[in-house]
Amino acid sequence: MTASTEYKNLKSSIKILDKIIKYLPEKENKIKTIPSIFNKTYDENFISDFLSYVLNPIENGIGFEPLIKVIEEYSERAVSILENLTLEEKNSVEVIREYSFLNGRRIDILIKIQDELIIAIENKIFATELENQTSDYASSIYNEFPGCEYVLLYLTHRGIKPISKEFASISYKELVHKLKMVKFDYRDDIRRKVIFDEFILHVEEYMMNKKSDKITDQTRLYLEYQDTIKKLDQYFRKDSLKMFEELEGMLRSAFNEEEWNFNIKKDRTWHTVYKKTWDIKGLFIHHEFWISSNNILTAESFYHLIEIEGRDRDRFLILYDKEYEKIQDKYIANDIEYRPQNRKHAIARRKLENYFRPDYKDENKLVEEINKCKFIDEAIERVYKVFVENMEQI
Repeated sequence: MTASTEYKNLKSSIKILDKIIKYLPEKENKIKTIPSIFNKTYDENFISDFLSYVLNPIENGIGFEPLIKVIEEYSERAVSILENLTLEEKNSVEVIREYSFLNGRRIDILIKIQDELIIAIENKIFATELENQTSDYASSIYNEFPGCEYVLLYLTHRGIKPISKEFASISYKELVHKLKMVKFDYRDDIRRKVIFDEFILHVEEYMMNKKSDKITDQTRLYLEYQDTIKKLDQYFRKDSLKMFEELEGMLRSAFNEEEWNFNIKKDRTWHTVYKKTWDIKGLFIHHEFWISSNNILTAESFYHLIEIEGRDRDRFLILYDKEYEKIQDKYIANDIEYRPQNRKHAIARRKLENYFRPDYKDENKLVEEINKCKFIDEAIERVYKVFVENMEQI
């Protein structure tokens, strides 16, 4: 049987590929940094902890220079305050992680220097700013620390501008540029110097690189010739796990970790996120995401659902049907299905673009898409309150 032209072309291409594969270097896709070793690569809290250490003049082994470099373009008076502190005043600087204001809101990092200077940093890796968040922070800072000099920074991946004009935007790229100007002799304290440089390295490797840099040449070859090239499977799986770690980081950023539980496993095809108060006897309300590390680089799309399960789900759904009538327009405006025929216990179902595919060129919009469903979470809370009251009367 004569081989077809298509077969001959494919065989010729594979022979060329085999030669190329032999010369591709065997190397790790990414440098292993401290956060990545502990699976905290995109963990906002972990990165904030790391940054607060780097800026803490008492702990970082460098002193005030990192702090000065970060704030010097925003306030000359703040720099003057730092440079003229007495030894006693230097030892009493307070660096507070997750400072709680009187209204209950918490900012990621607040640095208090005597009663003269307040430096506050709100760190956002993937999450977007909550309603009036920076405005509330600024108001609280002015009320609780009157008469001080203030440097308020909004740290994001791309230097997004905050809602409040009192906060200055700063990108991770700008932050690293400032920290690289810090002079630190290895001979002074090798251990602390390594930790300081590690923060910079992690930001450069994982926060500043383009998405295209996260995929190896081997994975690109596999995606193009996945039906015939099995040699590249190990590279493909390695990159898939890295992207899945990014997905998990974005989910944890989109939901407040203190209020939500996360049941996420890399090899499973579904993952749940739910409020701790939503998991009670006879009722389980949760967000569900259908994607896994096995298809995160190949699936064209994936589903995001909000489901009601448990023996008492029908009672809850009857109540929610009435609530749905009030907010139906919001469902339609956001292209959200309500209780589809083949999944009647789902009060929301959306088919989302798979933003993690290498051929997806635009910005990853997963967090923004999840935020479009916040009004449903609010509706659930209203119905849940009525549901609990009804159950107590039974």
